[in-house]
Amino acid sequence: MADAGEAHVSDLSDLIRASRAASRLFRLIESLRSRYGVDLDEVMVYFAVGRLTYDRSQSMMMIRPTNIASLSDFLGIPRETLRRKLLRLEERELVQRSSAGFAVRDPAVWRRLAEVAVDDKADAE
Repeated sequence: MADAGEAHVSDLSDLIRASRAASRLFRLIESLRSRYGVDLDEVMVYFAVGRLTYDRSQSMMMIRPTNIASLSDFLGIPRETLRRKLLRLEERELVQRSSAGFAVRDPAVWRRLAEVAVDDKADAE
């Protein structure tokens, strides 16, 4: 068994790929923070709203607004905290509220941002 402080890397290319993915993710978060004035929690809430809003269970994408209870269960964040975060996201025109719940305001922007976060073909530097 390896030492607790000893890291094992089976493949250097996997480590490089993971490092690049982390760099992309941090750049994406910083971009959202600087462009919209949101904090890290609000970035998480924004992506969670999009994830819970878009249903791919059928051959076409369905938009179903999500409610605070679902977001709270998904993220493990108290409902009152989510209310405050969603209000800030709504003020910054990232999400919109309806009687059915919350959805991202611009699905195309959310999709592009989500794709950037997971694109393993993009170069980090």
